[in-house]
Amino acid sequence: MPKALVLNPNTSHGMTTEIRETAMRVFQAPWTCKVLSAPAGPESLESWTDYHLASVCVLPLVETYQTEVDGIVLACFGDPGLYLLKEYCEVPVIGIAEASMSLAILLGAKFGILAGMHRAVELMDSMVRTYGLEARYAGTEPLDMRVLDFEKEQEKTLDKLEETSLKLRQRGAEVLLLGCAGLTTFVNALQTRVDMPVIDPVEAGCQVLKTLHASGLQTSHIGLFSSPAPQKMNQLGELFTEDMIKVLNKKRGDIVDIKPRRA
Repeated sequence: MPKALVLNPNTSHGMTTEIRETAMRVFQAPWTCKVLSAPAGPESLESWTDYHLASVCVLPLVETYQTEVDGIVLACFGDPGLYLLKEYCEVPVIGIAEASMSLAILLGAKFGILAGMHRAVELMDSMVRTYGLEARYAGTEPLDMRVLDFEKEQEKTLDKLEETSLKLRQRGAEVLLLGCAGLTTFVNALQTRVDMPVIDPVEAGCQVLKTLHASGLQTSHIGLFSSPAPQKMNQLGELFTEDMIKVLNKKRGDIVDIKPRRA
């Protein structure tokens, strides 16, 4: 039976529960899935600092489970550390933003993103540029809400989603992306309020992984995601445990200078 690992790279148990509900609905028999949150790190991911911390914090989980699964879904719309994980893993790794944008351009001329705080606008703009989709991008509109408040204030969240959806339509969006895994429970309610397709990125990421598996496709490791060259690593023991050093050294054959950790 095929098996998926769905990773929430933040440490919010509430958001992990919501992601699990969506993933379990998609990965029905013969599929099974394991849904896990990062073992440590930020409770929500709303900045570059959060993204980079989270990308390192999920590595032990990836190392532990990747040999047991047929693919991994990175369930954060910022796709934090996605290219690192594609480089690191033998199985396909799907970022939910990358997946949902790929679906969106099949459904309309331009897509728009509904995000949390104003800070997220620049993060989304940068990600779209990285994926080379500026010509199909109408922009991002913020809800002016912290992501952990979405479920706490559901009516306010839904009203804000509708309001920002209309702004994106005025900017040329024909397809809407929910720009946070924490919005996965709002997709159906929002779809009743707007006449544009609304894509839940968690569902999109899971569905894309299923499609890749059914097609027998794997990530290419001959170019962008090829294994990095060996690198001399100095004094990793000053910052990391020996187990984490082994994870960081995966597949590289690095020369590692492990100094004792400071007392």
